[in-house]
Amino acid sequence: MTKRIGTCSKDCYGSCVFIGEWDDQAQEQKFLYAKPLRRHPFTNGFFCNKFINRGSLIYHPTRLKHALIRIGEKGKNEFDEIPLNEAIHIIARRIKETILNSGNQSVLGTYNAGNYGLLSRLAPLRFFGKLGSSITTGGICNEGGCAGLTELFGTYSTTNPLQLISPKTHLIVNWGSDVVNRNVHTYYLIKKAIKKGSRLISIDSRRTPLFKDSDQCITIAPGMDHLFAQLILKIIFEKGVYDRDFLYKNCANFEELLFEIGKIDIDRILNQLKLKFRQVQELINLIIEYRHHTIFNIGYGIQKDFFGGRIVQIIALIQIFLGNLGKEGTGIIYSQSDFNKSFLNPLIEYITQKNAYETLKKVKLINLGCELSTNDYKMLFIYNFNPVSSLPNQNRLKRSLSRSNLFTVVQELFLTETTKYADIVIPSKFDVESDDLITPYYVPGISINQAGPCPYKNCLTNYEFYQKLALEMNWHNKSLFQENDLEIMQNCLNLLPYNIKYNIQTQGYHVLFSRNDVPYKNLQFPTRDGKIQLNQISFNFGATVLNEKIQRNLNEFLLLTPSYKYFLHSQLGQINSNFLKIFEKIFLNPLDIQSLKLKIGQKIKVSNSFGNANFILEEQNSIDPGVALIYSGSPMEFNKYPNPNIFISDRPEELGYSGAYNSAIVKIEKTD
Repeated sequence: MTKRIGTCSKDCYGSCVFIGEWDDQAQEQKFLYAKPLRRHPFTNGFFCNKFINRGSLIYHPTRLKHALIRIGEKGKNEFDEIPLNEAIHIIARRIKETILNSGNQSVLGTYNAGNYGLLSRLAPLRFFGKLGSSITTGGICNEGGCAGLTELFGTYSTTNPLQLISPKTHLIVNWGSDVVNRNVHTYYLIKKAIKKGSRLISIDSRRTPLFKDSDQCITIAPGMDHLFAQLILKIIFEKGVYDRDFLYKNCANFEELLFEIGKIDIDRILNQLKLKFRQVQELINLIIEYRHHTIFNIGYGIQKDFFGGRIVQIIALIQIFLGNLGKEGTGIIYSQSDFNKSFLNPLIEYITQKNAYETLKKVKLINLGCELSTNDYKMLFIYNFNPVSSLPNQNRLKRSLSRSNLFTVVQELFLTETTKYADIVIPSKFDVESDDLITPYYVPGISINQAGPCPYKNCLTNYEFYQKLALEMNWHNKSLFQENDLEIMQNCLNLLPYNIKYNIQTQGYHVLFSRNDVPYKNLQFPTRDGKIQLNQISFNFGATVLNEKIQRNLNEFLLLTPSYKYFLHSQLGQINSNFLKIFEKIFLNPLDIQSLKLKIGQKIKVSNSFGNANFILEEQNSIDPGVALIYSGSPMEFNKYPNPNIFISDRPEELGYSGAYNSAIVKIEKTD
């Protein structure tokens, strides 16, 4: 038996570090089990429920083991197996023809974070760089909030998340994060803090399981969190309990901000939110009582709005207004990946070798469907990404991918919604079969993944595929493609500071902060003058969209599209198939079902200007009247009911250019 350090590479808060037990001599099932590290301060010795049975997924009978070539029309997973070398030969020939007829930039590579490993995501850029092609950039997740916070602080990472369990943290405000189902390791820390006496406030668009642990909680309609934040700011202002000394010393343009807060109309906001002041008074009093001892944990769903970055800014302003930064027991937890840049940039430069080629033409990822519809691109490479599940405005995306003059290559572990539009599919290795480095975005640091043997000879890492393709392109003497994954990883380790490299080599990971560390204790932020830039704050945005949300017809609903607790976007369906029927349902509050004279179990039509589909009606008390919920990420095996992203506009969030997934309004009516 062989033990190897592994890190979960899924696009998840956890990035769990574990010891993998392997039988390298086994004919097929070489990976035996994973034991999560108890000594890791965030993994804490346990996995989330959705991915405990890792081995069953790795050796699932539907895993792709051979290259595939299309035999049927696009839109269906109809393929024949083909020798890997022949598939690579066809792809290389097609690249040369495409460049000859349409130019280098007519080849487009697109990827995301389906595998969050550095090599998995970035090493293929060596190929696209040498080719001089186009590449997608940006993301579809948390970029809006990151952009909003960066306008304020010069960075979106300001707080050590392990401060959640600091003895000086007396209040945790969990705003828009379903930690019980989506970030269970943070839930563990919150429960630990509660046992030590910390109080908890939960604010969300639905009543999540964390509400049961909370001292105060409230639901706010999607896209209206900034209104509730303004309400809190105005009460703090009227009571005169804001930290004027903190604002004076550490914030630019704070006087103008005070003037704007003074103009906030409490009664108008309460009316817009359909709240009575008595419903929120105790919650706001807690925030005031524990000022200088409060941490905000902000989820990503809040900023999945056309104005998501602005919304996160207004929420962050509460902490700024109270002086809750730069000391123990305070801060704003969002994404902490910006802390990783202190050691990460040299690694990225080495992995991509970006200095060896000209700057590539970049296309915003959120605009992929629109860009492909222009006919400018003749060849598409997709890896670490299932866009036909993940991207908005899927009807346009599918039409674009169906083009007869677009040749598409997809690297995948299983057949997916996206492989339905592939001309050739290349089988991938799992993360545990790949040498890689993972940099978590919740608890900053870096950890290793030591590759175990893959029993399927045709399965390749992302870089191995492009390495073989480079050789087929006759790029034999190019140093870009001489190293293997292990050598790239080892050379990256040598670029790290000694203490980080030592910790990775001896324990498999390095965490940047201990529990007591406080970033920006000197309150000098990476802005032009070291101060928080309050001149970026605006309360006057999105009035038209807000009015559309407020002034809806009785049968029009704000749409929420979260992932279901046993799935990670469109992944893990193979091992959680017992829960697939959740994707055929739309959930409404019982009062809405009654007012529309509908029946539970009835098939109903859901529509807006982007798409329409039928779903089965169920009730859910956790959502408020006027809100509908359809779980996103339906795995390919269950495609009778479409992914709700058919209802989502591909108009991006304005600051970070990410997806505005919680901005949709849908009409609900009986089917004919």
